[in-house]
Amino acid sequence: MLIGLTTGGAFLLSFVLFSHPQKKNLLASKWLGIFVATLGCAMLEIFIHTVNLQEKYRFGLSSVEASRFLSAPALFLSVVFYTSAVKQFHYRYLWHFLPFLLFFSLNLCEPKLSPGPFTTFAFLVIKGSLPLQTVIYIILCFVRLKKHSQNLREIVSSTEYQDLSWLKNFLVVLVVVVLIWLNLAFFNFKPLYNFTPFIYLASVYFLAYFSLGQREVYAFNSAQLEEVEKIIHPKTTKQKRLSDDEILLLKNRLEKLMKETRIYLENDLTLPVLASEMNTSIHDLSFLINHAYNENFFSFINKYRIEEAKSLLLSEKFNHLNILGIAFQSGFNSKTTFNITFKKHTGLSPTDYVKSQR
Repeated sequence: MLIGLTTGGAFLLSFVLFSHPQKKNLLASKWLGIFVATLGCAMLEIFIHTVNLQEKYRFGLSSVEASRFLSAPALFLSVVFYTSAVKQFHYRYLWHFLPFLLFFSLNLCEPKLSPGPFTTFAFLVIKGSLPLQTVIYIILCFVRLKKHSQNLREIVSSTEYQDLSWLKNFLVVLVVVVLIWLNLAFFNFKPLYNFTPFIYLASVYFLAYFSLGQREVYAFNSAQLEEVEKIIHPKTTKQKRLSDDEILLLKNRLEKLMKETRIYLENDLTLPVLASEMNTSIHDLSFLINHAYNENFFSFINKYRIEEAKSLLLSEKFNHLNILGIAFQSGFNSKTTFNITFKKHTGLSPTDYVKSQR
């Protein structure tokens, strides 16, 4: 029953992701939808074996089995498009599907091939490569998401809605699923049998909740996206974009803007927004913050927010606010980020800071 629920839920989620109701992260959602569809196919294969229909639907089962080779590449491409500012499919991505095409072609040709050691060896090699392929792609996904966390801090001042932490957590669950899969295939540790269907079903529900609620990671216009892409995925080493005089001039303008407008109090402040206020390019402003202050955008803005929070914490006017209220009033979006950032800058928690000042 649980496998049946997982199969139906996976195919339904795949359909919904293809026609994302909020029209956000469309290309990433489509590839995630392909991954979820392959997950549904894997559950369907288990279901077919459970009810002993594998002989009756032998060709269909072979096609379902071939879909396993689409799972890891589809998940990886979904991560690629979630973490890219400019979403564009390149022909070089097609090589990811070479194992799938080889396995599917062998399945089609199997009835015409004479049985022999070469055919047996070919199937063994391709099937044996599936666990290795899965492990490699999971590692690549982790690396890509780690790099995304770093890149995001160059662009936004609050990362809670774009850091894709749910996707990192899902990869951890996927590692557990792979270990269970290897157990079922090689070690046959039976106590895991009872828990496996629950993990599969919970994984589908987890993906549905977080993937459909994910905001647009880089919600900028096309011109801004082009500049952002050059910052997060530079093709060449960074060259000095500004002269010393230009850096000094731009630095004075930036500090004057921060002091007079207190724009850092905007909870969703981003690099493109600040660049627009400065009437300069996104790339130049990023270069200025990186080289003149030796900081990323996230750290630069939150430094101002922490100073604001320190004033609010010691002001009798804001005694009615709790820590969360102070965080929001200072420009932060979450209490957790506020506490971590505050301790990083001051060495104390907000509560301990107030005690030390009093």
